Amino acid sequence: VALHSSSSSSSSSSSSIVQSEMPSLKLTYFPFEGIAEKVRLAFAVTETPFEDFRVPREEWPNLKETTPFGQIPVLEITEDDGKTKALAESGAMLRYIARRFDKTGTLYPIDPESLAEVEEMLHLADDLWREVLPLFLMKNGKQFKFGLPADWKEKDEVMSTLANHLATVEFPKYMKSFTARLEKTGGYVCFADQMTIADLQWLPICRLFESQGMGTLPAGLMDPFPVVKAWMNKMYENPQIRKWYEL
Repeated sequence: VALHSSSSSSSSSSSSIVQSEMPSLKLTYFPFEGIAEKVRLAFAVTETPFEDFRVPREEWPNLKETTPFGQIPVLEITEDDGKTKALAESGAMLRYIARRFDKTGTLYPIDPESLAEVEEMLHLADDLWREVLPLFLMKNGKQFKFGLPADWKEKDEVMSTLANHLATVEFPKYMKSFTARLEKTGGYVCFADQMTIADLQWLPICRLFESQGMGTLPAGLMDPFPVVKAWMNKMYENPQIRKWYEL
């Protein structure tokens, strides 16, 4: 368990929706980045204190039945008056944090045109994650989700085929589209000089591929995409993100 807090000042905006009271916030997920990392980054960028509870896998079965949908991450919100809420789905958490705690009002824009730009790139990131998911499920012994037995003999061969297709077809396809978007904006994912939650969602995905997908993918996948790597470095220049990753 880690407690995170910071107190740097931020500029204000009339478009932001920020409640004055600060609730107690506890994020529960496994001890790796995964789909919760964008939520952690949102907390970091908005400088919102939260408890980062990383549950060991062996403790997950006992915790599972207490969660809203039998899965994590889960964000537990306790207000000043004692009211509590357990929020599931990482995308909902990402949007909630940006809308409630971003004092600049820029991470998750309100105006329809800007909002559509952000949502478009959020959903494109979701599409890429869906391409990754079958490989990771098999790596974690969950091939039963595809109707396959635990002792499935072809598992390693199929995982190798999936990894090769992901590395040579799907990932390059998405990175070409992502590169084109970054070249169009000349800065962040959606706007030249404005980070949004789309950036916070894409960064962990790119980090995943850069680090060989938890040992399932070949090295050097990011090398053919210098524009994306430059954007990642730009993200790491953000003081809060740099602090989060202890760079």
